[in-house]
Amino acid sequence: MKAQPVISKFFKNVAAPSGAKPVVKNHTMREEEAIGLPPATEDSDVQEQVSIVIDSDSDSDSALNSVSDSNLEKNDTVKCGTIELHKNIPYSMDAEASPETTREASKSTRKRSRNNVAAKSLEENVEPEQRVPENDDVRPSRKKKAKISKSKLTPLDQQIQELKSIHKNKLLVVRVGYKYKCFAEDAIIASKILKIKLVPGKLTIDESNPADKDHKQFAYCSFPDTRLNVHLERLIYNNCKVGVVEQAETSAIKKNSQTSNKSQVFERKITGIFSKATYGVNSPHDLKGGNNLLGNTKSIWALNIDESLAQQKRFYSLLSVNLNSGEVIYDEFFEPLHTLYSLKERIKYLEPVEIVTLKPLPRYVDILFNESNCKVTINEIENTNEAIQSSLKIVANKLKFSLELSKLLETLYIYLQEYNNERILFISTNFAKFLANQHMTLSDSTLEGLDILRNDGEKGSLLWLLDHTRTSFGLRKLRDWVLHPLRTIDKIEERLDAIECILKEINCIFLESFNQLLKGLPDLLRTLNRIAYGHTSKKEVYFFLKQMCSIGDHFKTHSSYIKEQVLSPDGRINKQSQLLTSILKDIENNYQETHLPQLFAMINVAAVMNKNLENQKTEFFNLNNYDNPDGIIKIQRDIEDVKSDLSAELKHIRKVLGRPYLNYKDEIEYLIEVKNTQVTNLPSDWIKINNTLKISRFATPTTTKLVEKLQFHKDLLVQEVEKEYQRFLSKINDEYIRLRNIIENIATYDCLLSLSAVSCNIKYTRPIFSNEKQVIKLKGARNPIIESLDINYVPNDTDMNRKDGLINIISGPNMGGKSSYIRQVALLIILAQIGSFVPADYMEVSIFDNILTRIGAHDDLLRGESTFKKEMLDVLQVLENCTKDSLVLLDEVGRGTGTLDGKAISYSLINYFMEETDCPLILFTSHFPILGTIKSPLVKCYHMDYVEEKRPGENWSSVTFLYKLKSGFTTNSYGLNVAKLASIDKDIINEAYEISESMKNEEEKDEYLELPLFLKEILKGRVATETFQNLLNYIEED
Repeated sequence: MKAQPVISKFFKNVAAPSGAKPVVKNHTMREEEAIGLPPATEDSDVQEQVSIVIDSDSDSDSALNSVSDSNLEKNDTVKCGTIELHKNIPYSMDAEASPETTREASKSTRKRSRNNVAAKSLEENVEPEQRVPENDDVRPSRKKKAKISKSKLTPLDQQIQELKSIHKNKLLVVRVGYKYKCFAEDAIIASKILKIKLVPGKLTIDESNPADKDHKQFAYCSFPDTRLNVHLERLIYNNCKVGVVEQAETSAIKKNSQTSNKSQVFERKITGIFSKATYGVNSPHDLKGGNNLLGNTKSIWALNIDESLAQQKRFYSLLSVNLNSGEVIYDEFFEPLHTLYSLKERIKYLEPVEIVTLKPLPRYVDILFNESNCKVTINEIENTNEAIQSSLKIVANKLKFSLELSKLLETLYIYLQEYNNERILFISTNFAKFLANQHMTLSDSTLEGLDILRNDGEKGSLLWLLDHTRTSFGLRKLRDWVLHPLRTIDKIEERLDAIECILKEINCIFLESFNQLLKGLPDLLRTLNRIAYGHTSKKEVYFFLKQMCSIGDHFKTHSSYIKEQVLSPDGRINKQSQLLTSILKDIENNYQETHLPQLFAMINVAAVMNKNLENQKTEFFNLNNYDNPDGIIKIQRDIEDVKSDLSAELKHIRKVLGRPYLNYKDEIEYLIEVKNTQVTNLPSDWIKINNTLKISRFATPTTTKLVEKLQFHKDLLVQEVEKEYQRFLSKINDEYIRLRNIIENIATYDCLLSLSAVSCNIKYTRPIFSNEKQVIKLKGARNPIIESLDINYVPNDTDMNRKDGLINIISGPNMGGKSSYIRQVALLIILAQIGSFVPADYMEVSIFDNILTRIGAHDDLLRGESTFKKEMLDVLQVLENCTKDSLVLLDEVGRGTGTLDGKAISYSLINYFMEETDCPLILFTSHFPILGTIKSPLVKCYHMDYVEEKRPGENWSSVTFLYKLKSGFTTNSYGLNVAKLASIDKDIINEAYEISESMKNEEEKDEYLELPLFLKEILKGRVATETFQNLLNYIEED
């Protein structure tokens, strides 16, 4: 047995080949400094010594005799001299991962470390003394069990504790080497959502849990850094507000920095905060969700509510920002204390997920936001610097904001600073008012009752029917068009003219190729906003500029067509559609005013498309075209100088070894490979890094220093390129307004193209708009949604005006098509006012300012509202908001209560509208026969036609639905027929029929006795003359 040299606990013997004498270099520097780690603190146990037996005859993988390091992580590999310690324990994977999967992941990680400089840099940046074991299923080591220290936390945990104390409302995901980790409370939440293993430890950051005293470090869960985009999206989908914490320095920069404290852990800071509203624009990854991108239509609100008990009203001030589209909506409105319909309407349209307010919200409003999964934050106005206040004041004055809106603008600015998205509020052209006079705003109940959106465009909704868009930003605009039909005839006619023009010119080369070009476009508007926020990737910027330039090149290629058919007064497009002419002109003019071709030429395409991440980062710019290359070129020259020194050192190594054709193993670690049979003659100061059965790899003192110097310059190059990249983005931001105008015009064209695709369907016609008020004239009209589901739909006519009746009461059998018919009328009006052709033989309508509905039945148990109460609240909304220019749909009002009460309410509603001077157009469906007795020139009665027949074994009458609207009122609802369709037992239906007939007979007897009873009262002198006169009138009517 050889002598046992005493070495630091950081080292493991690597036995020399059989018969060879191991080369051990005596280092005077600390071991931590040799490997680029922060030195251990004086109170740590790093200086403990262990004895290791070096046996020249032993196998190359001889075991470690004893190690007493309680802090050393299982994955740590630390090198010094020819002594190497490597505890080869695989990374912890998901809880469900098998041992084979874990071993494969470990191999993959080691391979990435060898081949990727960026990955190698991360490996060097890990703080071994800060880690904790990551897998409980580990073979027990021979070291003594370390006692749990109940004193202070490890430096890494202290750093996490400080970060978490500042960001209590966020779930922090922290990079540690090749992994991201969540600690304490965050780990509990993340492990449940992501279904990964929770490693035991302290469960609270402030160590308030009594069980925390039994652990030295925080509980944590972890996942590989390559899975960040997947797990980040899952956390956000589950309504987590996530902060991603990255290392702010590398080991090379830390070692060479004059200001960095080398005895501390690497500096970490939050590099991104993500929620549903910000994920699309702030994500560091290239997202491919398209129209289904997480949070695509979500918004952040700044809201103020004042209640007046004297006036029984709530006054709202609102700012809403959608970061994906960059649109900022502002609004001020009020509504009675007993309703929240106006607020619900805005929630439906704007889809908020975060609310910031200056004071606590009223209780019922707070409950409403909780039901909508909105997180409410109460912020106090902080003092912003004068320059910011001045810029915000300019925007507020330009938009003529009230004092409350001005306060909210500053509040929203402060809130968005956390996400680094606040700059969007300085662009006044992105602001728009929620309620514009030229738009119709559909209520929440109307959107649901008519299936306008239906789970944001699912099959069977109006948006689904109209969506033939080619771009994501085009679909967003189409959604806005569907939610805000026009109220100005001129604007509607412009869209209809554009649709007709597109249908005529669709086969021309310019439009055909432009339409094909749109199919390949990414979400340009979201990318533009990501560039404005500074959160986009280099590849995304490249593709953005490439696509924008391709659009400009398309217009240049077809310049003669543009000149002759668009710009010329005699051109076909110019003559047919002013809207389409304006769109094409604006795209061309705005593109000519930009510097996109020059900016695109500054990018090194080969580097962007290179799969090597380092090349993507450091070679992004084409330095021949870039306007500020000096800083980058200087560092590149420094790197080349170091590489020259490494080449010179290689020549020296060749002479020492007598191998004139020797080369470094690679140009990453610059190692020398030597056969194991030749290592005895190597210089004593060479450092052995690793070995195989046949060869060993070494680094000389000179190459070690040069590699460190090379890595230092590479890190500086990354920083310099990133600085220039931000400068490059600012150049694109200077073009923001013009680029946004181009994208908005493309989106408008995409919407028109989509409506053109719908309008070319069979038997679709262009609607005609009447200058008269309250006119609906439809011939051969069909329900567009039902027809699109490949169902043979029976067309119907509608004729409503002041002369022919403002109120249509529709009766008929259950499932006879009453609700479908009234929905059809409303959908055709919405389609017409969007600017689309409609499924009808003929359509003439006036402009409607609103469509109000009371359709369907559902309760709201959380708010303590029964089905009937919800029905009455919907009726109240109709009564409060309808005007003479409104269309009202009332579907079976009164069915949620007893028959007598239901009849009374329905009858009273009809009377109320008949007495109103500004009576709107009303489509009223009902089964109550009493409504058929109303006599008024304003009221017309109709029913859905059917054929009645008797079948063997059935006492009741079966019905065949004809779905055709006919004049007159029907008193039978044929509910037993629906029971049959639902496969209810015949015996039950027969018994129900007998009971029904008996009840009808009783009612008829009561009606026959009504006249004798009246006469009896008259003869007894108990009825006044007025009552007698009413009786005579009643007899005359009969």
